[in-house]
Amino acid sequence: MILYFSGTGNSLSAARFLARETGDTAVHVVDLTAHCGTCRGIQDKVIGFVFPVYFGDLPDPVREFAEYTRFAPSTYFYAVATCGSTPGNALYNLQEILERKRCHLSYGRAVPMIANSTATWKKGVTYDLSRLETARKKLVSIATAVRARTVNTDEVKRSLTGSLMAMQLVRHMGKRRFAISVDIEACTGCGICERLCPMHNITIKNGKARAGDQCVSCMACAHWCPSGGILVHGHAISREDQYHHPDIEVKDLFLR
Repeated sequence: MILYFSGTGNSLSAARFLARETGDTAVHVVDLTAHCGTCRGIQDKVIGFVFPVYFGDLPDPVREFAEYTRFAPSTYFYAVATCGSTPGNALYNLQEILERKRCHLSYGRAVPMIANSTATWKKGVTYDLSRLETARKKLVSIATAVRARTVNTDEVKRSLTGSLMAMQLVRHMGKRRFAISVDIEACTGCGICERLCPMHNITIKNGKARAGDQCVSCMACAHWCPSGGILVHGHAISREDQYHHPDIEVKDLFLR
């Protein structure tokens, strides 16, 4: 089983590719949690985690899923961290969680793709899509390693940047910088953001979106909004600056 989390499609694209190459199944961790109920054990012999890096770390839903789900110690675990540049402490922290459960991360790799945060502070963004081809080539090698049950954790390590971003003050400032709100005038009440939000943090009330305080900064709502109704730190991302992986459609990310 491949457990993924994705906001604008990078990690979903990677998870789908690995699923095809390894003959496995990709499942959104939020969908699995919603349908698992009290059954929190997964006994698969091979489990892959595919996730983006937020603030130099695991997305909160991935961290919580890994912490509260029971796994078999004999499972072959691997992890793929999609990122704008480096994985920070994300792979290392996942390894630590698994170790506390008497499990072991056998293989971990970072796959640099395209950061969806750039458009939150810059206008007129030019996305270098050639990075996605480079990422695909790395995913080919990852799939080969997984099929061979390769053990290699060379990229699973702590980083200074990741440690700095984990500091409470820095994390708090980052959360404020990427805070989501709604432009009531621009919002059309289409409901896309509500169906995308992995935290169920956005709801449609009286024909308009309403944002709560459980945001994990995946940026899905802002990058998929067709009307500029979702604001990041008070600013809308223009349609021209929105990013989502070209192989992924918005419906692919709707929660089941």
